[in-house]
Amino acid sequence: MKTHKKLWDRAFHDTKKYMDYYFSHKAVKSGVYSDYEEDELCAMAYFTPYQAQYRGKNCKVHYIVGVATKSKYRRQRRMTKLLSQGIDVCSQEGSPLVFLSPENPKVYDSLGFVGTYWRETTSVQGKGKSWYRVSPFCELTEGEKEKAACFSGKKLKEEKFELYLEHSKKYYEEVEREMKALEGGVLVLYETGDIVAVANYIQENGKWEITELICPRDAGKKVVETLCDYLKTEELTIDDSYFIAELKGEGISKKRQEKPYIMYKTTSLEDSPPLHCYINDIT
Repeated sequence: MKTHKKLWDRAFHDTKKYMDYYFSHKAVKSGVYSDYEEDELCAMAYFTPYQAQYRGKNCKVHYIVGVATKSKYRRQRRMTKLLSQGIDVCSQEGSPLVFLSPENPKVYDSLGFVGTYWRETTSVQGKGKSWYRVSPFCELTEGEKEKAACFSGKKLKEEKFELYLEHSKKYYEEVEREMKALEGGVLVLYETGDIVAVANYIQENGKWEITELICPRDAGKKVVETLCDYLKTEELTIDDSYFIAELKGEGISKKRQEKPYIMYKTTSLEDSPPLHCYINDIT
């Protein structure tokens, strides 16, 4: 595992705090595929399982992450071999698909991966205002955590996505740990006892980012202003704008990513057509 962590550090330059989190919580749950030249680790890929809704059915899918090859061993089809091995195992286990967030989509085109989700990022500048009460997810009771998860799950179901991750209490508890490793957390916004939004956030290079925001569309403006007020910032990036697509006005700018945020591939011989998909996981 030390050699894998060293290659991860060399490839992705994550903080020690985040790598400690990943290798103690996510890596141990993942299928790890490795390629060696004698005793030297040449390439690796992690297949991390998630519960998901895929075309109306609950199932296990795998997120491919930590895809890295040492520079001197690139262009030798080592990674193609590892990914093929991992996909074959997922197929044997009954997992219908694998997905990833590509650095270079062209690398995965030839392997049959299809772009299925593009992010639109919203940048916000301006003072916030406290419209709603904000509670960190980690401070909620078990029942309140369950209600927050149900809120998000209901919103996602209403959108009739063909593919999305199950937002259960267990899922959010893991997301909370992950966000904390990135100097952030999960926030739940309330109006007179009713949940109006759930937001995952991190801090990177001294700036706040909302990595996922689920809320009613007509509450987007007040939700964003409340988040700015809570985080005490006049500059906020919301990585995905799906639920605030209608948010406009002074200090609001939007940009659609040129490359897909999510690519996927079925584990069977079936084609992989683009899906109505919503996935905002980091690792």
